[in-house]
Amino acid sequence: MRKMKKGTTLSERTLGKLSHKLKSDLSIGYKIILPYLVLTLVVAGVGAFVISNLVASSLEERFSNQLLDAGRIVSESTIQYEESRLQTLRTVAGTLGVPEAVADADAVALAKLVPQIIANSNSHSVILLDRNGQEIYGWHQLPSSGFNAPRVSYHEDFSSEPEVRQVLDGIVDAYGDKRILLWETEGLLTLYTVGPVFFEGELVGAAMVGDEIRQMTTDLAVAAVAHVSLYDQKGRLLETTLGGGQESENLAQSLDILNESQSFYEEVSRNAQDITPVRLVNLLEQEYKLAYGDWRLRNQSAGMFSVALPSNFIISAISTSRNSFSLIFALATLGVLAVGFLTARQIIRPVDRLVQTALAVSSGDLAQRSGIESQDEIGKLAEAFDLMTQTLAERNQDLAEQASKLEAVINSIVDGVIVLDMDDHFITTNTAAQKLLVDMSHDFHVGPLRELTAPSEGRTIKSNGSAQSASSAWVPRQYQIGNRVLSARAAPVKTSERQQVGTVIVLRDITSEAEAGRLKDAFITSISHELRTPLTVIKVYTDLILKTANGQMDARYVGFLQKISRNSDHLEQHINQLINISELQAGTFNLNMKRLDFVALVQEVVDKWRERFEGKALTVDVQLLDSPVWIQADPDQLKWAVEVLLSNAHNYTLNGRVTVRVFNEPNEVRLDVIDTGIGIAAADQPHLFDRFFRASNALNYNVRGVGLGLFITRSIVELHDGRIWLESESGQGSVFSIALPLDE
Repeated sequence: MRKMKKGTTLSERTLGKLSHKLKSDLSIGYKIILPYLVLTLVVAGVGAFVISNLVASSLEERFSNQLLDAGRIVSESTIQYEESRLQTLRTVAGTLGVPEAVADADAVALAKLVPQIIANSNSHSVILLDRNGQEIYGWHQLPSSGFNAPRVSYHEDFSSEPEVRQVLDGIVDAYGDKRILLWETEGLLTLYTVGPVFFEGELVGAAMVGDEIRQMTTDLAVAAVAHVSLYDQKGRLLETTLGGGQESENLAQSLDILNESQSFYEEVSRNAQDITPVRLVNLLEQEYKLAYGDWRLRNQSAGMFSVALPSNFIISAISTSRNSFSLIFALATLGVLAVGFLTARQIIRPVDRLVQTALAVSSGDLAQRSGIESQDEIGKLAEAFDLMTQTLAERNQDLAEQASKLEAVINSIVDGVIVLDMDDHFITTNTAAQKLLVDMSHDFHVGPLRELTAPSEGRTIKSNGSAQSASSAWVPRQYQIGNRVLSARAAPVKTSERQQVGTVIVLRDITSEAEAGRLKDAFITSISHELRTPLTVIKVYTDLILKTANGQMDARYVGFLQKISRNSDHLEQHINQLINISELQAGTFNLNMKRLDFVALVQEVVDKWRERFEGKALTVDVQLLDSPVWIQADPDQLKWAVEVLLSNAHNYTLNGRVTVRVFNEPNEVRLDVIDTGIGIAAADQPHLFDRFFRASNALNYNVRGVGLGLFITRSIVELHDGRIWLESESGQGSVFSIALPLDE
């Protein structure tokens, strides 16, 4: 026989050889059998463990039930002993002649009567006492003392025993007029039940009926088929059947171990109905399991008892069961391993052929087929694979044709089209895009072009309670490339499951449109400045005529002049807006920043507009902070921005309420202008802050304007590093909000 390497076993070497063969010859078979083997080992181990535990649990349960039954028998037997003593006590105290003999302290008469009574009972001892607690006559048959004949005693003094004094004093408590007394006679403990003796209605003495503790313990052990120990109310051992017949030294050790049960008494007496304390002890080289119970006398705790059974056989049975089940499961594991190995060999051959075909197809040979013909799952898989390969070849041809058509379509687009993946790498570009990119510097590729794939920052608009942020939208951008201006717009490419897989960018040459826009802005700026001079003259002379009329002008002409003055004011306002737009576009719009109280500024603007709101029968609710809120701002421009919001609320609220609210938020102050007006359609909200835009609502037509107020307001707020947004629902009113940074 060959020697095995140190630290290995036969099963480990067998598994190692099998594992090596599976890895080298049957890689797929190895992958099949290894999880199968691991699962079998796990199931075998868990099965052996579970079954062994079930067997152990069953034995433990039977053992525990036997222990509890023994405790129940002991508890019931102690009650029977007490009832027997009480019956004997009643018989002694009620027998004709006994009470009279006790009253006369006649020991001779008692010697004739008591033995006849006690001979028919199970009690071991009877003592009769006079009124002072002195023994008149005692009869004792103590089996453990070795006496063959009863022993008679006289003149024992029990007057100092509290239980005896309570009976002789006629004390009756909640449990009656009887008492329990432990008394040592001839070195043996006897449990007495003490009761009064009456003669002609007068208490003349007491009778004591007792059972020897040692004999009673032995009888309880026989009845319970278990070792029994009795303890007093301090948890000290009174008597036990454990250690009987052993050497005195071992017996002393057993008694010391049992006396360690003192801590259990309080728990037993307090929870006797709910908890059975259990303890494992080693006595005389034997493992015992002890269960404790309440020893009740006169329906109250007089101590405790324990029943004990040896538990070594349980450990032996569990060990035997575990070894048997482990052997069975080990044999089953080897059988499963052998079957799995043979099964893997049968599976590997057609799978290997299928793998070779798949490799050929993956290399581009779509004409390759597996040729496997069988009715099992691998045959069906091979058939499906061949069909898939044929379909793939057909789809490949169709895809090539469609790609050719798509490429032709993209290249025919005048605008440049660029497709990027999620890492901003070029996937494809059309001819127009290639021409545009050739003329651009490398900085455009790594700078502006990459900016298009990131959402732009902007304002927030809410519609119907759903927020739509411009930062989440893809907005067009313009770039100056030499003498040309390009408009670039990006959009996400998403699958049918709404998952983004890339970005498409469209580049358009808008040089001519940009030039036209520039000329338009220049024209607006120029004409605005040109219109201000004649308009100023009209306003000055109109005001001069009105002031110098002195009541001599016809009222109709005064009305005409007032209309000219008002409309001149409106025209001047529009011209100023156009000039401001020109300055904003040119970057020359300047702010005169200073530290101011935003609460006071809003209050000033509201007071200015309050008369107009009241003239339209609109309720104005102003909710301002009690303390100043300091910000850095241009007071004139910021007042203008707030007035635009109040003007909109005034113009587009037919009836109802306008609420102006100022409150603090982290690091900024916020203004809300809330109206109950006509509201703004969801489709118009994203464009509401664009210049020259007016919402398409039939109720707007009688309100004059060119769509510049909110554009200028937004520009002013953003120049103050603030934010502006709205929440609105058509027909339900609007909420315009401004947030400005605090001056810390």
